[in-house]
Amino acid sequence: MRAFPILVLSCAVAVFAGSSNAQGADSFIQVQDAWARQAPMMPPMGHMHAAGGNGAVYMSLRNTGQETDALVGGSSDAAESVELHETMREGDVMRMRPVTKLEVPAGGVLEMKPGGLHVMLINLKRDLRPGDRIHVTLTFERGAPVSLEVPVR
Repeated sequence: MRAFPILVLSCAVAVFAGSSNAQGADSFIQVQDAWARQAPMMPPMGHMHAAGGNGAVYMSLRNTGQETDALVGGSSDAAESVELHETMREGDVMRMRPVTKLEVPAGGVLEMKPGGLHVMLINLKRDLRPGDRIHVTLTFERGAPVSLEVPVR
C-alpha cells in the first residue's frame, strides 16, 4: 500500500519538472525578459479585409550551447500566425519586413526589442491588454520548441 503514494509522488514530480522548464529538455536556448506589447484587435474593414490587427513579442534568447541555433518560427494562442520581423530605417521612415530566421550565436545572446528584431503576431484573435498573458511557442532550427507564457504590458 505504501508503494502507491510514492509512485504518484514520483509521477507528479516528473510531470511538474517537465512542464516547468520553459527551455525544453533538448534545448540550449534560454528565454529571458519576454513581453508582448499592448495591441488592439482591429475590426473588419470591408468585405476584403478580415478582423485582426498585429502585435509584437520581445525577449532575449541566450544560447548556452556550443553550436549556433536559429529561431525559425512559432505559434501563439493570441494570433492566427507568427512571423519573425526586423525593423529598419529607410530614410526618415521605419519599416518592418519578415525574415526566415534569427540566429542565436553559440554562447551568445539575441536581443529582440522595440525598433529592432521581434516576433510578430499576425491577425490577433483578441485584444492584448496590460496584465494579460499569452501563450507563445518558439520553434528552433536545432533545439526543441520552447513554450512560454508572456505578459502583456
